[in-house]
Amino acid sequence: MALEVNNTVNTAAYAIALSMTPMIGGATARQLINHCGSVEAIFRDKSHHLSRIPGIGPKIISSLKNNQHLLQKAYEEIDRCHQQEIIILDYEHPQYPERLRHIYDIPLVLYYKGQGNLNHKRVISIVGTRQATSYGLDTVEEIVATLAKQNVLIVSGLAYGIDIHAHRMAVRYGAPTVAVMANGIDQIYPAIHQKDAWGFIENGGLLTENPLGTKPEAKKFPARNRIIAGLADAVVVVEAASKGGALITANLANDYDREVFAVPGSIKNQYSQGCNQLIQQHKAHLLSRGEDIITMLNWDLEKKKTGTAAQSQIFKLPEDLSDDEQKVYKTLTQYPDGLVLDKISWYTQLSVSQLAAILLNLEFKQYVRARPGNRYQLRTV
Repeated sequence: MALEVNNTVNTAAYAIALSMTPMIGGATARQLINHCGSVEAIFRDKSHHLSRIPGIGPKIISSLKNNQHLLQKAYEEIDRCHQQEIIILDYEHPQYPERLRHIYDIPLVLYYKGQGNLNHKRVISIVGTRQATSYGLDTVEEIVATLAKQNVLIVSGLAYGIDIHAHRMAVRYGAPTVAVMANGIDQIYPAIHQKDAWGFIENGGLLTENPLGTKPEAKKFPARNRIIAGLADAVVVVEAASKGGALITANLANDYDREVFAVPGSIKNQYSQGCNQLIQQHKAHLLSRGEDIITMLNWDLEKKKTGTAAQSQIFKLPEDLSDDEQKVYKTLTQYPDGLVLDKISWYTQLSVSQLAAILLNLEFKQYVRARPGNRYQLRTV
């Protein structure tokens, strides 16, 4: 058992050290791990082997070979987190958020303090302007009150305006909520929300990819936004200017094949321009009430799937399927809400090009239906 714990700590330490290495982002780290086999192997591999990896040039290799001191720093970080009851989730940790595991710029390490389940069945991120109006605040309350009845985890960024209101409404209506931060967990920002933040821990939590002591620098917020987008099934934008963090999050959600919803507003309100723009450019569904999210994500259909006979009908494997079609069908039976294409590829280990033909054939056979956002779902009726 001791060896298992040590191996777990070692993996976390190497992942932390790699995340601290200059010039190594999530996408590059994923590429290195895929070629070397593990994060530990990256540290041990020879330079001439690393140079054979596409996109890994002399500067990155030099950065990797000069990062050995970061390993000691990583072990020190693990000790500090343990003292403050902060959980370190490296990409191999069983509690690492499954939704994040499949984005191309994966956070190698997450620091988490809280009791909420980051792999909650239903997760919605709500973002928006810091200059929220009464219209935006009232809309957030209605959305959260509706979602709370569906046992939804609410994610946001702890910022002024829409973000903090989404967190507070989650607390009010009894929904778990997680704040994703661009700083260390010991550096709550903005400081005025510190009381709120520590209050989330019992029924939610605080999440960041930054080690303790990290200040909330502006350059870290776009990276924070990718976690907000990737952690959720869908992103809701309530009031946003034509430029800003909320739109960055929405665009990232589109990149990750997440559903995006935007609340429309007056053309005269500068903090509705971003939402109206998303809807106009077909980058978001128009959202008028919380029930729209439930309908679009097919959560309302789950209540109808009751009874032994109905379940038997849903999960009975058709006889006219090829081996690969059976593999896809069996995978989709485990996800009533459906899966996006890249997740089906990950779970079945079939290439995207293979899946395109297989899913088209399953659609022709009336076993699968395509949903918005490149999502596929079994037909049940």
